[in-house]
Amino acid sequence: MAILKDTEREQLRQLVKACLLEISKLKIELKKCQKESSKIMIQEHSKLQEMNIKQEKKLQNKEDENRKLVKLLDEKDSQIEDLQKIKERFKLLTQKPKKDLTYFQSNIYLLLPEKEGRLENLYDSIIDLGFKELTHQNFEHALRNLERKGYFSSREKNGIMLWKKLEKD
Repeated sequence: MAILKDTEREQLRQLVKACLLEISKLKIELKKCQKESSKIMIQEHSKLQEMNIKQEKKLQNKEDENRKLVKLLDEKDSQIEDLQKIKERFKLLTQKPKKDLTYFQSNIYLLLPEKEGRLENLYDSIIDLGFKELTHQNFEHALRNLERKGYFSSREKNGIMLWKKLEKD
């Protein structure tokens, strides 16, 4: 290999220095870009977190609204159920009485529950249905008449009189 002349060597050295200087500048520029990129990534991450928080709040609000709507629906269902009961009672109160009963006896028979109960409980349930003027004595008398006609039966259990509605066409 031919030996380089001093001027060529000097030029080569200067060229290497220039390249090293350029590489050093590029490294500094790369570090700046990396820092800038890191800042941008942190900002983007913060924005994403804010968006997630906002979406979680929106979702929570929607869930709260859904709970309120479900509660409202339950209340409305309860109201509808109550109105259905009223409708059924009205239907029972306005139908023709059974052939061998008075309107009053028929109403008592139709409105009292199917299950066996004490006289006091049956009286309370009929009072709750709106028979406010009915006395306990008149109610007991009506039950005895219904028993005589085969619509109710009574039995004594431990000194307590229990009444049960009988199915009769």
